[in-house]
Parts: sequence; structure tokens; C-alpha cells
Amino acid sequence: MSGDVVVLGLASVVRPTSVAAVYAFLAARSPAPLLIAYLVAGLALSLSVGIAAVTFVHINPPPPTVSTTGRDLVDVALGVLALGAALYYGLRTPPEAPAVARPARPPSAVRRRLSQPTVSSAALAGVATHLPGVFYLGALAAIVASRPGLVSGLLQVGLYNLLWYAVPLTALVSWTWRPETTRDTAARLTAWVQAHRRSLVVVVFVLVGVYLVVRGVYQLATR
Repeated sequence: MSGDVVVLGLASVVRPTSVAAVYAFLAARSPAPLLIAYLVAGLALSLSVGIAAVTFVHINPPPPTVSTTGRDLVDVALGVLALGAALYYGLRTPPEAPAVARPARPPSAVRRRLSQPTVSSAALAGVATHLPGVFYLGALAAIVASRPGLVSGLLQVGLYNLLWYAVPLTALVSWTWRPETTRDTAARLTAWVQAHRRSLVVVVFVLVGVYLVVRGVYQLATR
């Protein structure tokens, strides 16, 4: 089991866009079908990418030196991207105090659809909020570079996705057993995440970026 999978999976648990989408579904009259559509559509994409990567490398394994060195280089590159993202989010002008007055931007297509969610818009949101990004690519690089057996590789892909989808999965289970308290809990979580959105994104990207860069550089230097 690669430690990168756990670290990057945990970093993906609380994402502002996913939390906001889940709260929009819970605020609807029938949340369960929306949450199921969100999960099924998102998992269909992310699991397909992960399964395809693991299966391809299992069938066509690279030489050991190429896979290990390649993983370290990918770690460094993705770590630099994560730190760049943290810098970008951290230096952006806060929306509540813009330096120059700007006209309000119209809401995105996904946000408009989530204002009155349907099963199809929930499925679209599941795909849109789970496109493979820096964290997932880093986890996949770690998995394939460790040259696991097919079953082990697929289990690691499943573990990452389980962590990535922890919020909507928890919301669905909670709604099934305790619908009367789930909305209130989701409202509080969403309010906290939105209030600390910038800091949350920056801290997560910095921690993951430093982890990946330090790990990749250390491994390259000690080979």
C-alpha cells in the first residue's frame, strides 16, 4: 500500500465544491436520488481512469528504474503545481474587498443547475467536481510506480476514491438513517467551509505540495 494514496486521499476529503454540491442536494425535497446520481456519475469517471491506468501498467509494465525514477519526477512536478496553486489562491484579491470594483460575474452553469437540482444535473456535478486533478494523478503515479499486482492496484484505486467521495457517501448514509439532523449538520459544515474556503485550499495545497516535493527530491537524491 502506497502512503501517497492515503495522504492524497485524505487531502481530497473536504473540497469546497463537493461540500456545496452535497448541501444543495440535501436542501432539495428528495436528496437520496440526487446523491446517488452524483456518486454514480462521479465514480464512473474517476474509477474508470484509475482502473484503466492500473490495468495498462499491469499489462505493459515499465522497467523498474524507469517506473521508480518516473514516480519521483512526477511527485516533484505535481508538488510544484500544488505549491503554485496555493500561491495563486493565496495572492488573489479577496472577493469581499476587491482592489477595483468589478461587475458581478454570472453564476457558472453548474451553480445554476444546482440551484434547482435534478438527477441529471446532480450527475453532471458529480463528473464536474471529480475530474482527475493534481491529487488523483499523484496517487495514480504512486500506485503504478510501486508495481502492485492487479488486485492490489485496484484496491488502492478504490481506497483513494473512497476517501475522495467520503463527504457525499457520509451524507447519503446519514440521510438514510438520520434525515432530521443531516440537513442541519450539512448546513453548518458548508457554512464553515465557505467561510474558510481560501485558507482551507491554501493550507491543503501547501501541505501536499511540500510533501510531494520533499519526497520526490529525497528519493531522487538517494538513488
